[in-house]
Amino acid sequence: MSRGDAVPPLEDELRRRVRALPREIEPPPELWGAIDARLGAPSPGTSAGRAAPDPAWGLPPRHRFFAPPTSAWRIRPALAAALLLCAAGMGLLRLAGLQRWRVARASGTYSLTEGRLETDATGHVRLAVGTIGEVEVAPRSRIRLLATRPDHRLALDRGAITARIAAPPRLFVVETPSVTAVDLGCEYALRVEPDGGSLIHVTVGWVELWGGGARSIVPFDMSAHTRPGYAPGTPFADHASDALKGALYRFDFGHGGDSAAEEVARAAAPSDAVTLWHLLARTSGTTRAEVYRRLAALAPPPAGVTEARVMALDRTALDRWWDALPGSPGTLPWWQVIAVRISAWLGLL
Repeated sequence: MSRGDAVPPLEDELRRRVRALPREIEPPPELWGAIDARLGAPSPGTSAGRAAPDPAWGLPPRHRFFAPPTSAWRIRPALAAALLLCAAGMGLLRLAGLQRWRVARASGTYSLTEGRLETDATGHVRLAVGTIGEVEVAPRSRIRLLATRPDHRLALDRGAITARIAAPPRLFVVETPSVTAVDLGCEYALRVEPDGGSLIHVTVGWVELWGGGARSIVPFDMSAHTRPGYAPGTPFADHASDALKGALYRFDFGHGGDSAAEEVARAAAPSDAVTLWHLLARTSGTTRAEVYRRLAALAPPPAGVTEARVMALDRTALDRWWDALPGSPGTLPWWQVIAVRISAWLGLL
């Protein structure tokens, strides 16, 4: 038999054996530990005063995430493409279900069991929130992981956190004893007081607060108080006057009524327009009229938004005025508006 005569049977045999190979091969679980060791990843083993991460928090491979800007939306237009890619990419990550958490860095003493993390007076923990950002947990804090899909949801029972999230809106939610904080793509600090109240301070983007059937939208460089049994507090600018802050707190939580709201209106400056806009729906009669006149003097309403429509709390008129206020999403540059609309198109807004 010549060499040429022997080749076809050999080829047939090779093809048959190749077709018999398994289509998928599941790597052994211990393989990932060896890979992490080769990459220099820290071992998740226990040490004195610390607990090994519980499986509820997940231990995905190391990853990088897009860091938001250090100041709210102060980005050069040249970065528009990167922002758009981030919005689309984060939407795909959500659809892919990459939702697990892990302890990225820690110091001091903390415990982590059954999806609950507690820190003592020395504990400080940084958590990677799936693939969308991170949460810094301050000393003397307790948080509970409630869900990782379809959104990331945790409860802050006491203490404080700082959240840095680079994702489409409404993908990260924090429950507190007095309010629910819904991330709209931002960075913020949230502290729960011993009485169950809280204080939120937003440094990038916006946070939506829900409670008691009402909501507040807290833009960057603004804060808001909350108290159990009350609607979310009215947002106020960080540099607002003490007179305005005091009157606003009395209005929200001290039964200050119309007199407190009118005091807020008299003390308001142009940077307090968002505060006055919220007060329109929280007042009535002559007090609402005074709030309207003061807001109109500080931030004139757009065409078509009349006093009659605002006094009647016409939703379309209020939304149009909100979009025109400094700090609202409606005042973003065009390229940032496109990014927000892409998030909406992805079904995440």
